Amino acid sequence: ESSRNWCSVASNFFGNMLVTCVNGGQIYTSTDSGVSWTARDFNRSWSGVASSSDGSKLVAVAGGGQIYTSTDSGVTWTPRDSNRIWRGVASSSDGIKLVAVVQNGQIYTSADAGLTWTARDSNRQWISVSSSGDGTKLVAVVNPGQIYTSTDFGVTWLPRGSSGNWAAVSYSFDGTKLVASGDQLFLLSC
Repeated sequence: ESSRNWCSVASNFFGNMLVTCVNGGQIYTSTDSGVSWTARDFNRSWSGVASSSDGSKLVAVAGGGQIYTSTDSGVTWTPRDSNRIWRGVASSSDGIKLVAVVQNGQIYTSADAGLTWTARDSNRQWISVSSSGDGTKLVAVVNPGQIYTSTDFGVTWLPRGSSGNWAAVSYSFDGTKLVASGDQLFLLSC
């Protein structure tokens, strides 16, 4: 695809169904492992996307906008929750448990595929979030700040490691390993 301000990418389990977003542009989906792409929705300040393992349930966040969900692999999108500076989003493998982070705001979780959202933890400069496959284990990073983990779908959060200028975080499918990157690299076996 052409040179754009790509901001996030997600895949189904097999890697043939992809979703990505352009900050200030559209969401793009592919059903052929990225050979061809289809523009979806409207131009927004997209900042993150996530996918269920089968690629049918997608979620996207827009900085200064809303959370958007799709149940048809990105063909149509439904706005959810309120306008906030959304920075990152993650999904359980079934697409039912979702988590999203707000810069200079809170973490939000949804246990019903994005219909309703619950604010969690404190206002921080949240920048990225990830989920285990079952959605119970979550990890989020603050920039600048610490790494925070939850083992109860976001009800409680514990700081991990040292402070840093974190940019991204990822959990393994089973939630036993996490990696965070920024001005340093942090690896943890849980």
